[in-house]
Amino acid sequence: MRILTRYLVRQFTGIFLLCLAGVILIFLVVDVIENMDGFIDARTPARVTAMYYLYFIPMIVVLILPVATLLAAVFSVGILARNNEMVAFKALGVSLYQVMAVLLTLGFVISAAGFLLSEGVAVPANRKKQAIADTYLKRSRSRSQTVLHDLKIQEPPNRIVFIGRFDRNRNIATRVKIGTFEQDRLISRIDASAMTWKEGAWVIESGYRREFTEDEEFAEPIGTPLPFRLAFTPDELVMAQSKPDEMNIRDLNRFIRRIVTSGQPAHPWVTEFHLRIAFPLANILIVLLSAPLAYNRRKQNLALGFGFALGIVFLYFGLVKLGQTLGHNGTIRPLPAAWLGNGVAVIACVINLSKIRK
Repeated sequence: MRILTRYLVRQFTGIFLLCLAGVILIFLVVDVIENMDGFIDARTPARVTAMYYLYFIPMIVVLILPVATLLAAVFSVGILARNNEMVAFKALGVSLYQVMAVLLTLGFVISAAGFLLSEGVAVPANRKKQAIADTYLKRSRSRSQTVLHDLKIQEPPNRIVFIGRFDRNRNIATRVKIGTFEQDRLISRIDASAMTWKEGAWVIESGYRREFTEDEEFAEPIGTPLPFRLAFTPDELVMAQSKPDEMNIRDLNRFIRRIVTSGQPAHPWVTEFHLRIAFPLANILIVLLSAPLAYNRRKQNLALGFGFALGIVFLYFGLVKLGQTLGHNGTIRPLPAAWLGNGVAVIACVINLSKIRK
């Protein structure tokens, strides 16, 4: 069994790495075609462009790990079954379930590696990638939308700005709340009906300054125009919004607690938080789903198996995106929304495992 395990691991790993490299290359080529004009127009140095794509690779890997795992499992089991190697395995007393146990172990390792890669490498790399995009590509982005709604911006180190509506033509933000936190406790907040960009600074004409203690709240009206230093300009306002893929799971959890403490809806960020946990587990579920599927269709050619694999990929990512959208807009609660794709995959695994040909 030890020799067979090494054989399975070697075959699975070879196919997995080949698929991973191929899909990464496709992602990079598509992005180059889409953004190269912007880099050229901005006279971006070649070194900066190369760093942009280097920072892009970790996030690509995190996103396509389930695809590479699926293709590796389908082709590994499909080749074994098609070449009658499974017959030899059975003659040695090795069942399909033992083969699947090896693949599941690999799926677990890939899931753990994907989570660590996402939190430790992809998130900080994505921040640097976004900084390059904001500097060199933002000029080429469409500016046709003149009114933005429900903006939430995290102001380092301890503030969150809520803007109900922002008019980009007049540089006026309305329904503004600026909360200041001590750890995760709201200690003060400025509530203003409007905030205007004037002479290089945001100015609050009127509103209330509120101070919070453990038992009391003190409110003081703002009677004179109050200049307020914030890190973003009107042109940078959209870019300054907090993005889940630029926060690790700890920062995301802290950001969610601050939003909830401020009394604002947090379902988009809560959905993303649960997706951070649910998405890496897809690698394990995909092995459970694809290995029996490939074995049951062992008499069919590999091209058809590849088609089945792509169908599963599109269905899974479609369900993940559907759940993400429903969770963001509050149609369903964030937890079931984030686990929608995995939940359907579990049901499909149970059905598929019950139909394995003995």
